[in-house]
Amino acid sequence: MKKIISTVLMTSVMAGAFCACTPKTPQSNPAVIVNSGEPVQVNIQELSASASDKYRRAYLNASFDLLKTQIGNNGNTMISPASILIALAMAESGANGQTREQMAALWGGEGDSDAQISYAAELLRRLNDSEGVSMHAADAMWINERILSGTIRGEYVDFVRDNFDAEINSEEFSPETVERINEWVNEHTDEMIDRVLDDLNPNAAEVLLNAIAFDGSWGEQYEDYQVHEGTFRNAAGQEQTVNIMNGSETYYLENDLAEGFIKYYEGGQYAYIVMLPKDENQSADEMLAQFTGDSFEEYMNSRTAEYTVYTRLPEYSYDYECRLNDALNELGVVDAFDEFDADFTGIATLPDDANLYIGSVIHKTHIEVDRTGTRAAAVTAVTLDAAGAIMDEQIKEVFCERPFAYAIVDMTDNTPVFIGTVNEI
Repeated sequence: MKKIISTVLMTSVMAGAFCACTPKTPQSNPAVIVNSGEPVQVNIQELSASASDKYRRAYLNASFDLLKTQIGNNGNTMISPASILIALAMAESGANGQTREQMAALWGGEGDSDAQISYAAELLRRLNDSEGVSMHAADAMWINERILSGTIRGEYVDFVRDNFDAEINSEEFSPETVERINEWVNEHTDEMIDRVLDDLNPNAAEVLLNAIAFDGSWGEQYEDYQVHEGTFRNAAGQEQTVNIMNGSETYYLENDLAEGFIKYYEGGQYAYIVMLPKDENQSADEMLAQFTGDSFEEYMNSRTAEYTVYTRLPEYSYDYECRLNDALNELGVVDAFDEFDADFTGIATLPDDANLYIGSVIHKTHIEVDRTGTRAAAVTAVTLDAAGAIMDEQIKEVFCERPFAYAIVDMTDNTPVFIGTVNEI
């Protein structure tokens, strides 16, 4: 059975006025693009190993900072920091001044947003260059000719096309546009996500999309005899009957807050990381509230093969949705949400003093973990509005029969693509 991790990132730019025109068929080289004005100059660069590690560490800390804004009610949570990073980087590429500085600072790009955007582009390339699994990333831009004709900056369109390999489409937005966008999403997520839009605001001017599909399964799958009915005690103290997968793993992880194990996917580049609270009375939320990107890095570096790790992991699935406006505000991205202070003139300069600003950042995720592997998806929508062998065997037991946290991690350098909690099933 194929296992798929799919990510969709969507940015909508909305303007304050539009004119009535006749819908046209999408085209790959839209005539609406102009090259006037003073566009943002983004210098994509090949990062040194030290610079790449700097932004990776900043990404780790931002990942846990964002996750903490969503936990606390002892429900299940999952975010894809990779999805959020790339979606915001595409919008940031058209930002100027303090708006751009604040967006870059979230991911460690104070004073050097070019390098921070370069890291986002580098992460996107890495997803496409993954080994041992089938990973595909695709991007697209839809331009509303009614609003952006003659105003959208050609340099910005070129940047998104050249650095995010985006497919460019231009038409007058209509209900049919929504269906075309959803068909693109369905196709590029291997039918994991069948739609991302129900409609488009009449003032929508641009939609940016990114889809990522991952096809993989456990390196060592659970056999049917290893799966049996068991009990999971949720964060409310209630017992739930679930299917429990029993196994053993090579690598054990531990810090003051949690213990866990690494379960690799085929190919060995990606792995499922468990963080089980040491305090049996703690929920996953309470434990993760004390985690940072730095402590996650230390947790990953605690890996040891000196134990045989007997494991129990429930089969589970759930959906999660959140609005990240307040979270991003708390983390310093302020001007981008202000209708007066936001500066996205690198995307377009609208007439009559209309101004682009972020109206909402919506994040949705889905995950399924079973005996064959992991299936997960994420959607981020950013709208811009106008106005091995063991010698002396020792045993560790990590039984996830109570709340725990997890991450799906690129083991090349411990970069999490998804992070979540299981407080109930």
